[in-house]
Amino acid sequence: MKHNHKDKEAHWKAIRFLPFVFTIMLFLGACSSVDCPLNSKVMSNYCFVKPNGTPDTLKDTFSVTALEWANDTVVFNSGINLSSFSVPMSNAEPEDVLLISFKDTSSTVIYDTIWVEKTNYPHLESVDCNPKFFHTITKVRSTHNRIENIVINDNKVDYESKENFHIHLSPYF
Repeated sequence: MKHNHKDKEAHWKAIRFLPFVFTIMLFLGACSSVDCPLNSKVMSNYCFVKPNGTPDTLKDTFSVTALEWANDTVVFNSGINLSSFSVPMSNAEPEDVLLISFKDTSSTVIYDTIWVEKTNYPHLESVDCNPKFFHTITKVRSTHNRIENIVINDNKVDYESKENFHIHLSPYF
């Protein structure tokens, strides 16, 4: 069988073109179809609850400052007529400390502090995504100026919006 010169030239052109084809296939194969959750935040959820277990509405102007881990950063600012609020949790600290300010209509400010002890564990959606941290709440306590009591309702903090804490306010204000 005889090959002509043009067949050999076409054969070598095809062989030289193969690395380019393999490179394109490699890049296309490396593309991920995983959608990383860009706006998924891990937030702890607090609800104001009356002694009988029904929702309560706070009439005061309300703010929350995260102490220590967030360099004293306001994480919830000036809510009014609230029945619940959500704040982020630290990823590395075993305890979060929140300073709560209640300002009534006469501009009197009352402060309470909440300490939340927890364990932190990383949650990976995919190796292509940054890890998020989920938390298991182990203990909560507070001062008792405006807050009469705070209890853990659901100790798992993750993407779901559930009531993690119930806050019972003092009836004397």
